[in-house]
Amino acid sequence: MNNFDINLFFEKLYKKNFGKNLFLFVMGLLLGALAVNLFFEKYNIVSSGSSGLAILLANYSSFDISLLIFIISLICLILGLIFFGYEYAAKMLAVTFIYPLFVACTSFLTKYIDLEDTSLFLIVVFGGAMMGLSSGLIRKSNYSPGGFCVLIDLMHKYLNISIGTSTLIINLIIIIFSGNIMGLENAIYASISLIVSAYIIDKVIIGISDNKVFYIVTTKPLDVRDYIVEKLNYSVTVINARGGYTNKKRKMLMCVVPTIEYVKLKELISEIDNKAFFLIVDTYESSVKKNLLKVFNFLHLFDIINK
Repeated sequence: MNNFDINLFFEKLYKKNFGKNLFLFVMGLLLGALAVNLFFEKYNIVSSGSSGLAILLANYSSFDISLLIFIISLICLILGLIFFGYEYAAKMLAVTFIYPLFVACTSFLTKYIDLEDTSLFLIVVFGGAMMGLSSGLIRKSNYSPGGFCVLIDLMHKYLNISIGTSTLIINLIIIIFSGNIMGLENAIYASISLIVSAYIIDKVIIGISDNKVFYIVTTKPLDVRDYIVEKLNYSVTVINARGGYTNKKRKMLMCVVPTIEYVKLKELISEIDNKAFFLIVDTYESSVKKNLLKVFNFLHLFDIINK
């Protein structure tokens, strides 16, 4: 395990935008807790991540869902400590303890907010949107989302599977189990929620494209290049550049990463060289909204037929 410097950890935590990031983090956890209680657990619809697994396990256990989320998150915290070290695990502490607490504290709202007369399709759409906003705010805050992020990082590190693909695989496994336990209809609604959630996460973090292009100008191009290639497993193109004002020759790095890894790469560049300049652009513009509307219209038709 890596040596853990507690002073360095808190120095990184407090060095900039602490108040703003803390607010985004707390709001993200609160929205996630509300989504679980109001839209998923009450109607036995499986959400993504550790909350989804907790909803599944609740069918075989008398434990409260908040306690199940805490147990799952604690196991993931221990895995993070074993495989990635103290600093990685320290970033997960807050979400491990606060999120289950928020789920427990907001559960009383289900007594006063009744959506029984609302279409189940609309419930999962709004639930997915709220869960996506929650995850997006947590990622935007630079705090660790905790939970299954450990499994995603393990798949990325040891199986060389991208973050986006790892996330999809884990959520698909949960949805497949939900289909076997709760029926095919539940799995379809869980899939709708997952689509909406993924779309909202991308919108909150930055844009709607699948990939981002980073143009990086740094005084430590070799360090940045080696990290991207060896740790993140993405290719880098080195471009000879010349400063327009100084007329000095420099190296500029260009790489393409999935949108979901935008925040991670941005942070590591700043850690390696806090004076680095980088430009981020979408690789393309797509008609994601139109495609999602088509999916929603089709699934809404499915909902009407079932009624």
